[in-house]
Amino acid sequence: MRALKWELFLEKHIEGFFNRKFASELELAEIEKNLEREILLKKEKKENAAYVPNVYTIYVSASDYQHICSQRIIDELYTVIEKQVIANDFFMEDKLIVSFMQDIELKKGMCNIQSFFRLSMPEVQGDKNTESHTIVLERPSFAKPLNLPKEHKVASLIVVDGPDMDAYLEFGENQIYIGRREKNEFFLTDKNASRVHSYIVFEKHRHLLYDADSLNGTYVNGQKIKSQWLKFGDEIQVGNTIILYEVV
Repeated sequence: MRALKWELFLEKHIEGFFNRKFASELELAEIEKNLEREILLKKEKKENAAYVPNVYTIYVSASDYQHICSQRIIDELYTVIEKQVIANDFFMEDKLIVSFMQDIELKKGMCNIQSFFRLSMPEVQGDKNTESHTIVLERPSFAKPLNLPKEHKVASLIVVDGPDMDAYLEFGENQIYIGRREKNEFFLTDKNASRVHSYIVFEKHRHLLYDADSLNGTYVNGQKIKSQWLKFGDEIQVGNTIILYEVV
């Protein structure tokens, strides 16, 4: 009996020692993969569109928390979520919030993600398994011109046909003007494009293209539009110019 107890004691403690000593640290790629899975799992149909949560809490072990919880990592994960929303033709309401929390029961190298829609998010209750140390990224208002947040560039425009072949722009939440006016964010020399031909705004974490009452109209995939939510791979026609919209 003593021998069995001793064997169980050694097995428990030696196995625990090796798990703590040699377990791999949590990698960013693993968190990204879990985030993508969480987004697909939690999407909800609303008004003939799919909406996904806007609050994401990532639980990690105390050891992983020390090396992976930083503003740089949260910025990267924020961008990953934004790209997933666009790539999958989803929508998101309100501000996107990403945070880390420690879970003392999680093993090194593992993570658990919980997501909520803002209006249904429960109050966070402290318990024995979690510590309330968090780093949270919440996009501040653009009303403070001297304290603008970092723009997360999630999409691009590239001219694939026309006078300005290969003209390229990466962008995120900022409004983009397209046309012959030199101070436009996406400047064209195409004589058949208006000075301000069209523009793109960021709503519901998606890019929405508007025609700016242009002379020759704005087209998406061959169809004339007044406004159109952009999807990955859409071709925008402005004058004689074809512009490809992609997720970067």
